[in-house]
Amino acid sequence: MTVVLRAAERFESAQPGIVSWHCFSAGAHYDPDRIGVGPLIGVDEHLLAPGAGFASHAHRGVDIVSWVLDGALRHEDDLGQALIVRPGQVLVQCTGSGVRHGETNASASRPLRIIQMTLLGDGSTPKYRCGVPPVELVRGTFAVWTSRGCVDGDVLLAFVASGVWTVAGRVLQAGDSICAPRRLAATGEGELLVWQLA
Repeated sequence: MTVVLRAAERFESAQPGIVSWHCFSAGAHYDPDRIGVGPLIGVDEHLLAPGAGFASHAHRGVDIVSWVLDGALRHEDDLGQALIVRPGQVLVQCTGSGVRHGETNASASRPLRIIQMTLLGDGSTPKYRCGVPPVELVRGTFAVWTSRGCVDGDVLLAFVASGVWTVAGRVLQAGDSICAPRRLAATGEGELLVWQLA
């Protein structure tokens, strides 16, 4: 079954310097019909004011994929890693048996906009990598389309990061997403984030 979630239908939360929009249940927002799709349990868009960020906190057993749309993301963790992630780069954190990390807007003058996606992981040794899509994880593959495309196999979710796209016959704009567990055809301009089952 094809399900479309419009940008305005996402859950919204806020904390000092940060506004977030959630495709699935998160924090105080719980909907038993929106807890995820397959192993994908989080698709969150965050807008961070200059210098704002998420203080050091713990994760375990999940894989977190961060895609920078605008600005620069500063990542630090208790594995001794510290780096800046910019548009066009994807940060993959496999938290495994447990890791603490903090992420902030690296700029003192420019907002940061990112999409963070969370998948169920495992209890292996924590690791991370930063590079360019596509990214293959144990439970799925993440890719970014910037023009027309077509993929065979099970598509978990496609999220419009920017532009206007026609996906599976539906017109989608920034912030819209679609779950279409079948062959997915899309045309458009901008960035379309696509998750496919492993």
